[in-house]
Amino acid sequence: MYTQKDIFIVTGATSGIGKGVVLSLLDKGAKVIAIGRDTKKLISLKKEAINKNNLILEEKDLSNCRGLDKWILSITKKYGKLKGLILSAGIQQIIPISSPLSVEKSKELFEINYFSTMQIAKGFCDRRANIGKGSSVIFISSIASIRGNAGIIGYAASKGAINSGVKSLALEVSKLGIRVNAVLPGFVKTEMTSQWKEIYNKQYLEKLNKEYPLGIGKVENVIGPILFLLSDESKWITGNEIIVDGGASL
Repeated sequence: MYTQKDIFIVTGATSGIGKGVVLSLLDKGAKVIAIGRDTKKLISLKKEAINKNNLILEEKDLSNCRGLDKWILSITKKYGKLKGLILSAGIQQIIPISSPLSVEKSKELFEINYFSTMQIAKGFCDRRANIGKGSSVIFISSIASIRGNAGIIGYAASKGAINSGVKSLALEVSKLGIRVNAVLPGFVKTEMTSQWKEIYNKQYLEKLNKEYPLGIGKVENVIGPILFLLSDESKWITGNEIIVDGGASL
């Protein structure tokens, strides 16, 4: 269990895995700064929260990475030093390499999925922003980074960049007592995947379900490993990729 002195930042906090982490941390007594770009969704999140007084809402568009490290420092000046950072914000695009927009769309993916998350992590790893020993950074990657799939080259590459970055960052900040890990979820039913109804239709989901020995994932399947990596129970784990995919990558 946590107290109000245990402050966590969650990006992509209004949907999917990010939202699940926010609600779980609040339930455990922590103070959570929820980052999202949609005011209505942030307000809706507040309504769902159990410990509303422990939830701080911050509206921020992360599509431009510039200055996000300094922005994180300004957040800590307002609310206090941080114990944990969960980088769940990201976008997915299904763009085949034959598309005339493949390069432009890949740049957009990298800006949000990689550069913005790294800038936020940079801000968190500043000595002025975190509590030092016992603090933890978790990047939400994807098994797409280690398991090929047609049409998502840019997305897979942006998540692969996260995996590589995590290893070097973990070494760089270990002397500060900060742990850095990545969680690689398999296919999880979220608001983002529901947007691709023309692809993720009933027939496709039935086919996909056969590829997952333990079935297609739910948000709650990923929350447990994230909470573990935030806790002192994982204090000897850093620079790792934790695969949470129901056996799909076996």
